[in-house]
Amino acid sequence: MLISLHGLVIECTTASAALEAQLVRPFGLFLAQAGTPEVRITIVETAPPYDRFPQLEASFSTPRNIVYDTREYKVVDYFGKGATVEDKTRRSFTIYGKDGNFLQEAFYLLVLSIFGQYCDRHGMLRVHAMALSYADKAILMPIPPGGGKSTMAIAMLQEDGFRLISDDEPIVSRNGAILPFALRIGTLDKSKTEAIPAEFVYSIDRMEFGLKYFIDVRYWESRLEQRALEDVIYMAARRVLNGTPSIRAIPKRRVLKSLFRDAIIGVGLYQGLEFMFSHSVWSNVRQLATLARRSRVAWKMLRRARIYEFILSGDVGENRRILGEFARGLDRPAPERPRS
Repeated sequence: MLISLHGLVIECTTASAALEAQLVRPFGLFLAQAGTPEVRITIVETAPPYDRFPQLEASFSTPRNIVYDTREYKVVDYFGKGATVEDKTRRSFTIYGKDGNFLQEAFYLLVLSIFGQYCDRHGMLRVHAMALSYADKAILMPIPPGGGKSTMAIAMLQEDGFRLISDDEPIVSRNGAILPFALRIGTLDKSKTEAIPAEFVYSIDRMEFGLKYFIDVRYWESRLEQRALEDVIYMAARRVLNGTPSIRAIPKRRVLKSLFRDAIIGVGLYQGLEFMFSHSVWSNVRQLATLARRSRVAWKMLRRARIYEFILSGDVGENRRILGEFARGLDRPAPERPRS
């Protein structure tokens, strides 16, 4: 099975067709029939063969794993639950594990990490934001983790004219345009999936964070944006308690902090394996060139974008109404000023 992510082709191999279907499910819009793989990932449904691994010294550890690194191989051991092995000479990875939940999560995060490295090499930028399109305009809305990106995305897909670019991480091209990257929509609240047909809903019991429900974006197949969009609206979001939702234009300087956090640093984007499979943590800290490249792409996007602030209330219906009215009013001609 081949996955093609904006030029990066990844080959996925496993002995089980059923497992393969689950692994690639989030990437359903990016499956390819042909292409030359840059990376190969093999999934093996067995316990890691620890007795066949060479003697390795731990490089560092995290609450979920221990990393062993040599010149030829890198092994990430998830405390016996599974392991991911990188063969650096062949640019290939093998994921071992007997638990389906672990294999799905490890595969998904590995693909995102490899794609993150690809974006950095090719001058593209991931942004931690919910992104929609309306009338050929891309609306990016960075919202802090747990702030309701998925809830807002599901609500806005019920509004005429709105399309999904990405629930969590739209891609900015090297010239500042917004590229679609719809993978899946996740929620911790099972009740939000009850109106969705069962064939589009699945769940994963994640290693550290427990059970989460996911909606296959093919449920909204006619509402998925497929084009690169150059007309960009960057909408910094703030949530208030017992407040009234509103949208207003603000100067570009007011979103620099958000842009640095959500795109240049990428807080909220999964980058853990990206660090593990490229360099040591310390050497990544010193990779200022990567931050400089990200900054250049972010600035290109910001230069072309119109900037707004969205005050979000706890009322999803009101938030949806305000954003819908705002989008529909973007193309209305400005009222004429009365002559003196």
